[in-house]
Amino acid sequence: MDYYGMFPKFKYNRQLNADEKKHKLNQSDRTDIASSSITSDSKIISMGSNYLELVDKYYSPKGFAGLVCFPAVVVSILVFIAVLYSVIFDYGWSNVIFALPYLLLLIPCLGTFFFMIKLLKTEWFAWTHYPIRFDRRNRMVHFIRLDGTARSVPWDKVYFTSGLSHRKGFNKSYYISGHIMANDSDIIIDTFCLPVTSPDRKALECHWEFVRRYMEDGPESVVHAVKDCLPIDGKREGYHFGLIYVISAFNGMPIFLFPFIFTLSFILSIPRYIAMVTSKIPVWPESIEEQCAILENDPYAVDASINSKHPWRDMFRKQPEDE
Repeated sequence: MDYYGMFPKFKYNRQLNADEKKHKLNQSDRTDIASSSITSDSKIISMGSNYLELVDKYYSPKGFAGLVCFPAVVVSILVFIAVLYSVIFDYGWSNVIFALPYLLLLIPCLGTFFFMIKLLKTEWFAWTHYPIRFDRRNRMVHFIRLDGTARSVPWDKVYFTSGLSHRKGFNKSYYISGHIMANDSDIIIDTFCLPVTSPDRKALECHWEFVRRYMEDGPESVVHAVKDCLPIDGKREGYHFGLIYVISAFNGMPIFLFPFIFTLSFILSIPRYIAMVTSKIPVWPESIEEQCAILENDPYAVDASINSKHPWRDMFRKQPEDE
């Protein structure tokens, strides 16, 4: 559940630190990973000969902030009402001075309320996702920022790294950042993140190599690794798919754990769905869409139409069989 970059936000106009420099990922350096080991990790929206579109790293944990923050908002409101009720009806306005200790409770109550609202708005009433488009034909990377605006940068100019800009806490993961540098210097002016996160830095290599090989070697080198796509191209994630997506994090689990996992996933799926229906769908500018024209009869075109027709059955398999 790594929200770093969304809250707290990334720091810009700073130099690369030692960890970011040490773990730089070069676009031209091929990682010694077997072709069968590279993975899309269920983060692909669509792929074709001209471009590859992924979700952001905040897509997978979406719903967790709502699960934590919304109850806290409700509790803070109830405490606020209870304190005011006690002051007005138990003490009365004439004895309000004696209720001062109770009124002081409103300070942390209001602080909690506004802080949790701020966190909640990173998921609710925001954007359904923040897509990243790897434009192979023009060797560009296009991405949607947290404010909904789009930015484009040459693929070869992006500074990719699995180094972190912050201290890694026990609840934080490693991820791959794409830093935009100012005039070929080491000053960071913008950042986007690839969608995969992991407590093990080395585990990121399989997904990085998927993206890198797509851009450097072409779609024919990675199309075999795309087993499914997210059905969110130009639309919101539906509740049914959202529930399946949350449960799929436990793919291959023993069947006797299913009631427990399903209960947890069901609880998380509710704030996730609220986040989806209250948020706007990101839209690429026409200039980017024109650059990323879809080829007619593209042999490497894949989208959500390839998804399994039996997702509930497949989640019990460690390696779902092809239908």
